Amino acid sequence: MFSLCIVCLLVAGLLHMLRIHSTATYKTAMLTATSCQDIPARPNYLVTERATDAIAALNNAHHIEHIPTLNLPSKFYRLDPIQQQFLLLNQERTLRGLAPLTLDANLSQMAQGYSQQLRELHFFSHSSPIAGTFNTRINSNPLAFNHYSLAAENIAGNPVAGIGPIYEYMYDDAAEACGHRQNILDPQLQFVGIGLVYGSEYGSISAQEFLASAPWNPYSSAQLANSTPHISISVREQRNRGLLFLQAYTVGTIGSIHISWFLDNTNVPQHNGPVWSLNMLHLASGEHFIRAYVVDGEQHYGMSDLDL
Repeated sequence: MFSLCIVCLLVAGLLHMLRIHSTATYKTAMLTATSCQDIPARPNYLVTERATDAIAALNNAHHIEHIPTLNLPSKFYRLDPIQQQFLLLNQERTLRGLAPLTLDANLSQMAQGYSQQLRELHFFSHSSPIAGTFNTRINSNPLAFNHYSLAAENIAGNPVAGIGPIYEYMYDDAAEACGHRQNILDPQLQFVGIGLVYGSEYGSISAQEFLASAPWNPYSSAQLANSTPHISISVREQRNRGLLFLQAYTVGTIGSIHISWFLDNTNVPQHNGPVWSLNMLHLASGEHFIRAYVVDGEQHYGMSDLDL
């Protein structure tokens, strides 16, 4: 079994982007010089796939970094893996003198929706073929849009769902210039949402969404509806010109929506937006299919197919 993780950082507003980007670059350099180094997992939990070995590896890395060992509750190994991740995130912060993060229901729904996209659409990136970039995704959320000064995302695939991603982010991250570690230890960030799914080639896939509230327009969390959006396609044909006019209709969405159209495969969208004009004269002879996706502000998605 193997593991994989990718990091993303976003700042909101041009002035804040310039100021915070400069600071973030400096902090990354500092971490790389002083503590951004890979520490081999001892014991190697990726081989044994045991949660107890992953905790032992974290404590060994803490010893090497001269950080106190983890102080786990007696019921830790019975906790849901998302709760395990959250507890470990905050211990990594508080053992270094940083304030703990608040687990946020809205961000957790976003993280869960994106984790499902990663697994079900078989990609591993901060840019989704059906939902766009991290910038697009965070700004499609009605509670987050215009209410944050800094946002960030970590994603990981790991066989030890609750604990393994934390080891990756903290001690197996030099190839990413310790960006995951920087997100976890960023003192500006206040909220986190965690999502997790099983059944991938990595064993599990999880996403962490971080946010710092905007002082000028504070973030206020809420539990939004957890429902699957629906999309349908209407078709109008103009035979003399060989054109198909396609329109998508959606229901049950939250926040801003992203609609993408695919032709014959779902690798790269051919068009984004609710309406698409397709020139049939440009298609090779034979059967074709069209698929339309809608993704809402919580990263839930629906799809509809059309055979040509």
